[in-house]
Amino acid sequence: MKLKYILPFLVAFSAELNAQDPHLSQYFNVPVFYNPALAGSEIQNMRIALDYRNQWIAPGVSFKTQTIALDKIVNRVGFGLMINKNSAGKDGFSRLSILGGISYTARFGDKKLNRLTAGFQVGVLQKSFNPANLTFDNQYTPDIGYDPSASSGETFANTKVSRPDVNAGLNYSYGLGNGEVKVKPFAGVSFAHINRPNESFIEENNGNPIRTTVYGGAAIRCSDILELKPLVYFMKQDAFQELNAGVISQINLKNANAVRFGLFYRNQDAAIIYAGYQLGKVFLGTSYDFNMSKYKPGGSGAYEISLVYTPQGKAKGKRVEEGTVKPVNKKKAPEPKLTPLESYILAPVRVAASIDVILDEPLPLKTVAQNQKSKTGIQNQEKNNLNYEQAGYVVFKNNTTKYDLNNRFDVIEATIDYLFKYPQQRVLLAGTASDAEFSNNSHIGMQRAETVKSYMVQKGIEADRIDVMDLKNTLPKSFVEDGQPTQRLSRTDIYLIK
Repeated sequence: MKLKYILPFLVAFSAELNAQDPHLSQYFNVPVFYNPALAGSEIQNMRIALDYRNQWIAPGVSFKTQTIALDKIVNRVGFGLMINKNSAGKDGFSRLSILGGISYTARFGDKKLNRLTAGFQVGVLQKSFNPANLTFDNQYTPDIGYDPSASSGETFANTKVSRPDVNAGLNYSYGLGNGEVKVKPFAGVSFAHINRPNESFIEENNGNPIRTTVYGGAAIRCSDILELKPLVYFMKQDAFQELNAGVISQINLKNANAVRFGLFYRNQDAAIIYAGYQLGKVFLGTSYDFNMSKYKPGGSGAYEISLVYTPQGKAKGKRVEEGTVKPVNKKKAPEPKLTPLESYILAPVRVAASIDVILDEPLPLKTVAQNQKSKTGIQNQEKNNLNYEQAGYVVFKNNTTKYDLNNRFDVIEATIDYLFKYPQQRVLLAGTASDAEFSNNSHIGMQRAETVKSYMVQKGIEADRIDVMDLKNTLPKSFVEDGQPTQRLSRTDIYLIK
């Protein structure tokens, strides 16, 4: 093939790839794919997402897209990493994108239910082709036709180009993670290739057009079992544009499992059916695009599968906060074995008492101070006589509000996991102190409870789901807990409110 034929072909291919980035039907399962501001969104610790898409599903003409993404949340900062590869047809043309990003979330408004997140990604965009998969005029002879063993007679200076790539985006959400909010709207906008990287194989300037994405929707809790999520997604890149609208229904099952079904329509392109199953921390989603466009090079649509894993972090025993005490000698003070929080849903109530709660000055637990009476009386009858179950406690260094990570830090993380899993659940944090500590600081019990609450809120638990109480120095100096003697008074007990 002569050079005058090769150059137009490469220019046309470059223009075709640059005019439209690869798209996913299950874009919502890989959030960082379409907006860097979504790094760490709607998770408590980490998310690993895999997506595979095969379009046209026919020999020699299929377009395959493989994506792997990892994102993590640390307080209000999200971190994301994504690798996306798109290959076109049998001719060995491919596109590889490797991006790392960061996001930050600001909370505002009543009860901090509004969240505005900004994020950006920086990485490398690479485009390549394999000349060995192409055919040329020199390989065709009048006698035998195409001869793959014949030399093409062509030499290519560049078969691969790599350029830096920059993306940015914003996302807004309301009521995320709050079980009392029934309608949780969200919306966002993102801009990809804002630096317009040049991907041309030849000398001509062929900058990648900026891709603008605008989306919105809402999570609507119809009941404890059913949730609906209408979604709208619009993308524009140069002359190409895409409008995708539909709805996902989620049916909640036992043990945090769920089934999802969805229907979508991509304007003048395809109708999409979607189904998925959530099994604990693993989600598997499948979808099929029924082609409704005039362009049908092969097959009849696109098949896509996604796998999402969302592990929940837990602090390790070796983590020690600066200035905290050493682990308690278990021979001197045996520690009770904590019942896993999950058992409180499955097992009968083993500890039950009532909590007197007033608005201005919480009372000690009746099981601790049966005879202590309120000076102001009960002002909120709805919260009086609430049942509770103890989930564990956090030990503090004497005369400080620093908890001992080696002893009871894991119970905080377990409680956070539990609250994310069951958004209707509330907890009570009850701070205590010894007589000596109370004489030095009469508010140290409340301060300890507030310390644990602050950590939970930083991890994403809504403040209005966490009640605090100051037990002061009302606990006895020694008592039996879960069949084991203990003298620990410098602590915050965590109770599940039933």
